[in-house]
Amino acid sequence: MSRTSWKLLSLVALSSGAVVLPLSAHHGFQAEFDGSKIVYIKGTLTKLDWSNPHIHFYVDAKDADGKVTMWTFEGSATTLVERSGTHRSDLLGNIGKEVEVRATPARSVPARAAAETVKTSDGQELVVGGQRYGRGDKKEE
Repeated sequence: MSRTSWKLLSLVALSSGAVVLPLSAHHGFQAEFDGSKIVYIKGTLTKLDWSNPHIHFYVDAKDADGKVTMWTFEGSATTLVERSGTHRSDLLGNIGKEVEVRATPARSVPARAAAETVKTSDGQELVVGGQRYGRGDKKEE
């Protein structure tokens, strides 16, 4: 093989790797979350990261013994959340307040879930993610 052919082959191989690596970095919902289950987590909304590719927010939830666990929730992309009628200010206005999050739990990471809705202390329901498939409305305890 000539030197030019090797250079061309190397360039093609490097270019292919540059395309494949970013695709493998973003996993599908099914690989990370269990769409057959749902959890309801009550606690204090403590932080919001409103950025793409997904919004993230954090809730400190107390168990029956008073132990606090920080839950990490992932929502949809900012534009999708806004199309559902929920805006950044809706969540920011509830920082430090009690909320209840309806979500699909992560398969292997404790205290992590894909959020669907956030119910505020005044009863408002904020849509932050899509309703997941295949589970109806079974509540996991």
